Amino acid sequence: MICSRCGRPLPNKGVTCKFCGMLMSQEQIDYQNKMNDKHAQKLELLSEKYGRENKVEYRKEENKILGLAIIAITLLILITIAIIINVMK
Repeated sequence: MICSRCGRPLPNKGVTCKFCGMLMSQEQIDYQNKMNDKHAQKLELLSEKYGRENKVEYRKEENKILGLAIIAITLLILITIAIIINVMK
């Protein structure tokens, strides 16, 4: 739709012209809402048509054990480095 005051295109969201600040008429607001509803419906239908399911299965227990092992090894290395630095001083 076009603004009745300045003749520029009206925004897709909001109730005022972003160029001149004039309020939209109720007819323009209704048209805007109708167009936004159609666009949202199209996006939903496309997502249903082309959407895919995430079928990745994670092994939670193995990841926890591996994570704890990496943390423990890192801490041991840092403690060893700290002891070596203190001994050298």
